[in-house]
Parts: sequence; C-alpha cells; structure tokens
Amino acid sequence: MSQTDVIAKLFGSRSRVSILKLFLIDYRQQYRVNEVARKAKVNKRLASTELKKLVDIGIVLPNKIGKTVFFHINQSSFLVQPLKEIFSDHDWHEWERPSRIHHLIMTLEAGLKPMKDYYGICLPNLYNVFDYDNVTIFLKISEFRDVGKRLIPIYLKNKKKVWDDFHKFAATFSHCKDYSSFYEQYIEFWKVAYITEPVSFYIDSLLKPGEHITIQEKSFTDEYENLLWKYAKEAEKKGIRNIDVEPILINYFWIRNSYYGVHQLTEEEIITEIKAKMHKVKKKAVIIPSPISLSSELIQIGRDMILMQDIRKKYMMKAAYYLHKHLKSIGNEYGISPLLMEQTVPSEVLNYKKILPKLKEELSLRLRSCTVITSLKKGVQVFSGQKMFPKGISKTSQIEVRGTVACGGKGVGRAKIVKNIDEMYKVNHGDIIVSPMTSPDIMPAIRRCVAIVTDFGGITCHASIVAREFNIPCIVGTNNATQKIKDDDLIEVDANNGVVRILKQ
Repeated sequence: MSQTDVIAKLFGSRSRVSILKLFLIDYRQQYRVNEVARKAKVNKRLASTELKKLVDIGIVLPNKIGKTVFFHINQSSFLVQPLKEIFSDHDWHEWERPSRIHHLIMTLEAGLKPMKDYYGICLPNLYNVFDYDNVTIFLKISEFRDVGKRLIPIYLKNKKKVWDDFHKFAATFSHCKDYSSFYEQYIEFWKVAYITEPVSFYIDSLLKPGEHITIQEKSFTDEYENLLWKYAKEAEKKGIRNIDVEPILINYFWIRNSYYGVHQLTEEEIITEIKAKMHKVKKKAVIIPSPISLSSELIQIGRDMILMQDIRKKYMMKAAYYLHKHLKSIGNEYGISPLLMEQTVPSEVLNYKKILPKLKEELSLRLRSCTVITSLKKGVQVFSGQKMFPKGISKTSQIEVRGTVACGGKGVGRAKIVKNIDEMYKVNHGDIIVSPMTSPDIMPAIRRCVAIVTDFGGITCHASIVAREFNIPCIVGTNNATQKIKDDDLIEVDANNGVVRILKQ
C-alpha cells in the first residue's frame, strides 16, 4: 500500500484523526489510554481500539513502564513527516480546566504588557473559550516553545532578581484593602511568575519519551498530605474526635480554592480525609531518574520552573479568597451576585461605578458562554455569549441567539428554516421550526416539531399562542435567528432562559 493510500486510510475515522493530532502536535509526549481518550475527546474503548490500529500501522509505539502502558509517536515512521505537514496549520494545544472569567483573565493580563516590560518578552496570543464553569485555552505550542527558548538566557542572567521579586510580590496582595490595590499587586506577581509556562514547554520538547524532571522540595500538597498522615496516626491512638484540626483550618483554609472560585476548608472535610488514612500505610514515593538528554543547566532550570509553579499555585489559591471578597463587596453595591461578578474582566471592575450598572444582563450572558482573546497588540477582547475558535481548529463556534420566552421548556433537534408554506414539507417529527414568524398555514408542520423559534413577534403573536396551546418550547423576537441558523443545524432551544444555541452546524 502506498504512502498516499495509508494516509487516506488514517483519515477514514474522525476519532483516529483526533488521536493523531494529539500525538503530532506535541510529538515528544507519551500518554496512557485514558489520557488519550480525555485529550482527544473520544471514549476510552474507541481510543483503545484506534491506538491498536495505529500501533499495527507503526505510527504509534507502546512503552510499558511498570504495569502501565504509555503510547508515543514513532518518529522514524515514514508517515510522520507528511502528517506533520498536513497538521502544520493546527499547531493549537487545548488546555481545559474549571474556571470563571475574572481570576484567569487577570493573570493573563499580567502575561501581556507587564510581562513584556519585565522580561522583554510576553505570552503569545491565547483564545479562552468559556462554557459555563469550564474554560478551554487554545495556545500555539510552537509559539510558546519559542518564547520559552528566548526567556532562558534572560532568566539565567537575572535569576536572583526574578526569585526575589517573585517572593516580594507574593507577600503583598493578601494585605490589600481594596480591589484596585489587590489588582495592582497581583499583576506584579504574575508578570514575574508567568515565565514558568513557556520555559517548561520548551524544556519538555527536548525530553525523550519517558523522561521527566522532578524536584526534591516538598510541594504544598505534599506538606498538607503529610500533615494528614501524621494526624491519622494520632487518631489511631487517641480517637478521631480527640484530634485538634484547628491548625490545619488556619494554615490551609485556601487549599480547595481555584480559578473556579473559593471553598473554605471545613473541619468535617479534614476529619473525613484523616479517617480515610487511618490504619493504612502511606505509599513510598517513586524515584524517577534524571533525564539523560538534557544538560545539567537545563535540568536545573526545569526544576526551578516546577518549584516556582508549585509556589505560584499556592499563592493563586490564597489570592482567590481575597479576590472573591473584593468582588463580592463591589457587587453588593449594585445588587450583583458574586457568581456574576466572577464573569467580569478587570477593566470593568476598575471602572465599576460607570460600567457595572449597565453590565448585569451581559454578565448573565457570559455565565453561559464567552470567548476572551488576549494579545499584546489588542489587549483583552471579550465576546459575550459566543464560542470563537482559532483558525485551524475543527470546531463549530457555538453562537447563541436570544429572544423572548413564549413557552418554557427545552428542545434539541435539527433546525428547519420555514419562511413560507412552500417550505413546510422540510419539517419532520423531532425538528425545530425556525421562521421569521409563523401563521396558521403551517400548522401541520408545527404539530411535528419539538420547538419553535421566530425572528419577530411577542408573547401574543401566533407562534406564542400555538406553542402554549401545544406546550411546545418557544422563543420569539430573536431578530436574527433565520440569519444565524441554517437548515439541518443541530440546535438547542432553552426556552427557560430565552437562548437558542447552535450545537453543530
């Protein structure tokens, strides 16, 4: 079979293409089956099947470490180079995490002009696509690695200053009395701390499959876990209710916080964790050998980045508590809940007296979906209610159309644009009618649909009256539904909230 035929066969499965992209975009990494499934967004059984086929072809190789099998790209395969060329326009890495808008965007702001002023180099462009309480960050692997490579000599020359400034700024923002001073100090902290991502991306690209860099210093999570093990041993002797967990509550109240929000650790949660460790033996840490493919200088820089990132995460978790407090205080002045305040961006809060009173409706829209694009040239761009993906990403922007609720409920189905009686034939059972406005002439189609969406009309129009009579979810007065939605788009009509979402075009 020729090279062309083999490549054509590889592209015969969408799941296989997703897995190939994962390996080829970050071709020095190796993954377990469940990691492949999660990162390539395919189910685990299908991922396992496709990996077996790729191993049989010889483009992916298995690597057994202990009892675990990892998979990595076979860089000597004759298929790798042509596939790299095919995927060269898709050098986007997807990084998913639970997050709300404000905290994450505040840190990314620091990675633009403030980082540029400090290091002379800043973060590349980023797409941050928020979907309720989750964000997918799109970044160019090649750009991040290039930034990391350029940052290394700057770091080596100014290492002492970088670490001194990192610790100095980390100690300040917990004492800030208002949002503006907190914002200023937090930006100062992150403009220094954002060096870890690009440098780590670059150093990781130099490692051979199976190689890892580790540090000897205990992370804050190790310290917390060791404390729980210590208390578990005491509880075995004294009884769980005779253990004083107050020191943990005081010193680690922040350990459940994240970009997603705050959760103050409770006594019952600590006791539950201690109980889970009682009468058990703590596993010994696995010793991972140092890489042999890097110089000792690069290995040390890698360790520095891991250590800084760990300390940074601790301060990020603490900062989440203070940020929440400041946002809540400002929101209370305008009757805006803490949840909606977390959908703001820093510039809106810094000018809250002028901006916030007009922003409440838009924040509710962002709560469902939003895209924030960050770049040095344009700063922070916010697109409320839209999911916009970078060029080369094979995803459909999930645009939302909003209107007035005529009859509540939810419906999912294929859209059928019905502008007159001659188009009524398109509507099958389970479809959704999208029309400028309905009339009695299309009643046979309405009886077959699961929801109705119109450009025009109010709660007394024909579509509203009929929808309530048949109890069909209905949204009217969208103004542009027939322009945004096309025939056979898979759409969701959320008539409880007045939103129509295009799920798949």
